Amino acid sequence: MKKTLLAASMLFVAASATAQNNAFVYVSNGDSGTVTAYTLDKAQRQLTPLGEYSTGLKSMPMVVSNDKRMLYVSVRSQPYHVSAWQIQTDGALKHVADTPLPEAMAYVALDKSGRFLLSSSYGGDLFSINRIGAEGKVESAPVQVVHTGKRAHAIQTDPDNHYLFVPLLGADQLLQYRFDSQSGRVTPNTPAFINIQRESATGPRHFAFAPQRDEQGEQNMYLLTEMAGNISRLTMNKDGTMTEHEATPSLDPAIARTMQRGEARPLTGDDDLPASARPRIWQADIHLTPNGRFLYSTERTSSHITAFRVSPRDGRLTLIKSMKTELQPRGFAIDNSGRYLIESGQKSAHIALYSIDQESGTLNLLERVPTGKGANWVTIVE
Repeated sequence: MKKTLLAASMLFVAASATAQNNAFVYVSNGDSGTVTAYTLDKAQRQLTPLGEYSTGLKSMPMVVSNDKRMLYVSVRSQPYHVSAWQIQTDGALKHVADTPLPEAMAYVALDKSGRFLLSSSYGGDLFSINRIGAEGKVESAPVQVVHTGKRAHAIQTDPDNHYLFVPLLGADQLLQYRFDSQSGRVTPNTPAFINIQRESATGPRHFAFAPQRDEQGEQNMYLLTEMAGNISRLTMNKDGTMTEHEATPSLDPAIARTMQRGEARPLTGDDDLPASARPRIWQADIHLTPNGRFLYSTERTSSHITAFRVSPRDGRLTLIKSMKTELQPRGFAIDNSGRYLIESGQKSAHIALYSIDQESGTLNLLERVPTGKGANWVTIVE
């Protein structure tokens, strides 16, 4: 009997260790209308393709449910909808349902309870909140649709799930709302927005909250400006409003000097701007490691990913290095251990797997793995 219990215990420990050393990775491919699935083997430091799933043309932003059982994919071609996929134990995806959305959504997220899908529309100048019902299906009738100013982009609640924020790329503003986590509805905070406008046309785009408060007790937010090429650091006030502090260049200055300020991309297509004297700055995505020590951002025109050290005292950023990455980098994700970063390029046929040096924060390219066309969003499930 003791031998049986010992054997069972050893099997459980082995299974747990295997689970900790593996994760599933999903990459949306807007041009091929698919999601590619991979296994990340952390012990072997490699990605293994699992399969490719047809999800619809312009499949782009994704988010995973809190229980890690569902993957939600926003499809930005008509009819606009979010597609729900069940994540199988082997990482395979099984289609569950499609739910209409009021517009093409450039960003999707969940509130911290995982009960509401939050989505924002760059072209429609609005955001929508939908309840997630039984079996992980998104309900078709929105809880609330809010019309915003020009070019709503990202959408997230704060770490405590009391407030909701939406940057307006076309108005240089960050909208501020109170969020009712029971009903899923929002009401404007006071003031209803703050300007992100040290200069005209900064283009606030994606943002990330620091996973822990700094040593002064402040909750930091880092907001990437698409056209100005900066990362604005903001802190949250007790009433849920934000205060902007310094703006840190999001590229090595030696690279940024060879470029000019960006411009908002037309709705007809990202590449439909007239020729410019110098390459235009065009920031994309931003994330922090789970321990909050390092921050990374991507710039599409020059195809760089940039690493920063985060001060534990006050959250200020210090440049580590900008390095070349996949062509026109779009989205990336960092695993729960903070040791691996996976990045996609919209004009690359590969995704890149990097290791993160735990002391310096520098990235080391481990391998490049084929993916679909127009690779966009990266989601890690573990």
